[in-house]
Amino acid sequence: MLNFSQIFIEGMLLSIFFCIVIVGMLVYNPRLLLNDYPQSIQLSVPPKTSKETKLSKAIGAPFASLLMIAPFISTLYCDEISFMVSFLHPFLVFIIVSLVDLVVLDWLMFCFITPDFLIIPGTKGMKDYKNYQFHFIAFLKGTVVYGVLCIIVAGIRMLI
Repeated sequence: MLNFSQIFIEGMLLSIFFCIVIVGMLVYNPRLLLNDYPQSIQLSVPPKTSKETKLSKAIGAPFASLLMIAPFISTLYCDEISFMVSFLHPFLVFIIVSLVDLVVLDWLMFCFITPDFLIIPGTKGMKDYKNYQFHFIAFLKGTVVYGVLCIIVAGIRMLI
């Protein structure tokens, strides 16, 4: 049986961690997240340097791994072992993190407030900083990708 309070707590804790890391990267150098900006902004600046690419990967890989592995590990402590619970638990945790990302980081911070620290030099005033639809489409794509990953994780969980 799904434990919705556990799912909510895990989702919110991972969301806080996610927001801290993302905002930290943006404050340090918004170009570290250049691939997550709308294409018009990406095309108006030079590509990432090799140093920026290495740093993005050094931060991104362990960070993404934690976001994927933590909800899976918590399913090991579920009383009921079913494919549906093994799928829904990590998927719902991801949905919470993804909704916080969409509403708080993307729509509120990126589109509505647009603080100077997230503006890539040479792109100030570009209209795609206010592109709510871009972020919503990214949210939908991420949901599909994570849904597929959760199906795979649930299958692995059923084998354990």
